[in-house]
Amino acid sequence: MLPCAHLAFWYNEFLVWDPKDFNGLAKVSIPVDNIWRPDIYVYEFVEEDLSPQIPYLYVRNTGRVTHDKPLRIISSCNLDIFYFPFDIQTCTLSLGSYLHTGTAIWGELDRKRVKVNIQSKGEWELLFIEAHTTTWQLQGEDWSKVIFKVRMKRRPLLYLVNLIVPSAFLMVIDLFSFYLPLHRVDRGAFKMTLLLGYTVFLLIMNDLLPNNAGGTPIIGIYFSVCLALMVISLMETIFVMNILHQTRSNVLEVPPFLRTLTFSIIAKLICSEPLSDFHISPETAIDSCCKVKILDMPENLKSPPLTQMLLKKLSEDIFAIRSHLDSKNKKALMQSEWIVVASLWDCLLFRVYLLFFVLFSVVIIVSWCMWYTA
Repeated sequence: MLPCAHLAFWYNEFLVWDPKDFNGLAKVSIPVDNIWRPDIYVYEFVEEDLSPQIPYLYVRNTGRVTHDKPLRIISSCNLDIFYFPFDIQTCTLSLGSYLHTGTAIWGELDRKRVKVNIQSKGEWELLFIEAHTTTWQLQGEDWSKVIFKVRMKRRPLLYLVNLIVPSAFLMVIDLFSFYLPLHRVDRGAFKMTLLLGYTVFLLIMNDLLPNNAGGTPIIGIYFSVCLALMVISLMETIFVMNILHQTRSNVLEVPPFLRTLTFSIIAKLICSEPLSDFHISPETAIDSCCKVKILDMPENLKSPPLTQMLLKKLSEDIFAIRSHLDSKNKKALMQSEWIVVASLWDCLLFRVYLLFFVLFSVVIIVSWCMWYTA
């Protein structure tokens, strides 16, 4: 809505007199219904003209008719919302006659006294106004109109506080959730709750975005990419939790290709120190530390049959205990290996996620800043 004060004048050759013949009277006011007026209107009107009616206009002795009339204009404007809420818009107001050509009437706008005020609840900031006259030919006659170009800039603080900052906070929380310990906290449930909260936030903020079929603004792309990053983060957590789940399954040994890929390639990519302990085969480790050697018993202990049976039973029990401890050590070693594999994969995926997040944030901020300061 653009209310503006319109000041126009024209010359009527039939309203000329000599002030000396009328006691020096050089200016009179006449009711608007008793004098001819040009049919000047605004081309961009979209509703009924609600401007206040001025009952009089002024006529000078030279034939100059001045019509001071404030206009309350509700007009349409094509908005380019690609850089919303850091957008700058240019709207036009065209004033002209529908019935009379440029040669039939002659009028001007006093640009020094034209005032345009913008009332949109403080959302817009007026930058400048330009006015120029354009003419064109139609059916052999010259037509003209005056065009005002109003350039204004949106104040983005409302949308910055209510849309961009909360979304950035949720993304930062999702980023720091990677620091939750994998084998102690259910990170997947936390990320699922965060993703659900962000979806509700998108549904609420949808009412604050402008409705325009001309294209998708950058802020819409920003929200979509943030949602996609959260989904990718959840998928990464599911992948790592699946690796950790191997510690509770029957398949405990890390496959050779996964061990080689993790400790030989991924560990070098993330600059992690190689863990040589996990390159030792579990069978070799157990054979080297769990060998039981049955010593020959002395001759004096072989004579009593009862003593010999007791010693043999004791030796079997000790061997069973050692076998059970060796089995637990082997299982603990493999579980530790799975935990290290999961940690290395989690570290790699977190750094890739962080790289994409930083690059995307830099591109969005630079795009907005370059356009807003242009």
